[in-house]
Amino acid sequence: GKIGDAQQERAIRNAYKRISEISDVMLCEGTGHVAVGSIVNMNNAKVAAMIGADIVLIANGGLGSAFDDLELNRMVCQHHGVRIAGVVVNRVIPEKYEQTKEYMTKALQRWGVPLLGCIPD
Repeated sequence: GKIGDAQQERAIRNAYKRISEISDVMLCEGTGHVAVGSIVNMNNAKVAAMIGADIVLIANGGLGSAFDDLELNRMVCQHHGVRIAGVVVNRVIPEKYEQTKEYMTKALQRWGVPLLGCIPD
């Protein structure tokens, strides 16, 4: 593209610095999973690492596939040295809310990552 890696990184750092100087709290939202943007040698995890931010991962309801997706995201975060502050499970089937909450809490303990919440569908 027309914008090189260094220019892209500089723009992100400058925007973060400018906004954080006038803000009490910064909440940066990424799109999709943590590797989104890799096609342009930038992704959500890399941006978090650049600005020193922790990440909260959002998973879709369910257990097995949701945890598998979380594992892939965790590996990308680990690669970039980004701490995962917690996980939110979204779109949980109401009848499986308690089960999902219990199992996800246990599964995330192996990473030392808290389950921050479950949101019913």
